[in-house]
Amino acid sequence: MEEFSQPKFESKDQRMRRLLGLRDFPKRTVEEKRMLLGSEQRLAALDAITTTTLPVSKKEVKKGIVLELADKAIISADTLRTHPLVYIGSGTDIEYPLAIGGRQIQMVDTLLSDEKMQEEVIAKITKLISAAPEVSSGTIHFTFDFGSGPEPVSVMLVSKFLPYFEEKRLEGDFVLPSDIGAIVLYASQGPGGCVGVTDAMKEKLVDGGAIVVEHQVITKNGTVTELGI
Repeated sequence: MEEFSQPKFESKDQRMRRLLGLRDFPKRTVEEKRMLLGSEQRLAALDAITTTTLPVSKKEVKKGIVLELADKAIISADTLRTHPLVYIGSGTDIEYPLAIGGRQIQMVDTLLSDEKMQEEVIAKITKLISAAPEVSSGTIHFTFDFGSGPEPVSVMLVSKFLPYFEEKRLEGDFVLPSDIGAIVLYASQGPGGCVGVTDAMKEKLVDGGAIVVEHQVITKNGTVTELGI
């Protein structure tokens, strides 16, 4: 006789959270967060994470992702130190890639063509490091403590669009660099809709690199890790 498993009971709140794309992550104290992230500056970046993705509570999902990445050591500090982190559809959210541990950050968003948006990114960095960063040819330079003392960080603001299909790429669109340490997508939108993970993205990753797409982590070999419940 065939057996059927009983469906897992789901409360109204749990169902609503699931429909909204919210995740439940382990509860962590401030001390636990500090231990995982390694420095006050990185902890400050975590606390300052925001999102324009509705509902606003999705910023807590980003924070959970950062802590899970650190706890599981999914992307090594050496990978993020020597290879770029490309944040597609970033808006002005510099705190997220900094909290993840990016040292060579490329923020890719057509909104960054707006001078006010660029100034907002610089203001956020200034608040985190308590000093004005250097800006040269669209790239922001400063030092940041990820847990081993101040390290050089570069943030490139790229006001271009990344098409989902390579064959639809137009002159002037963004081209992914080679040897990427991490690609980050969070509800990334463009003129053609939502930008998702492609084989071309995986090919651009270095060994040990990963794509963080909302609460999933996808490695170069295609292994998928779900973060949170």
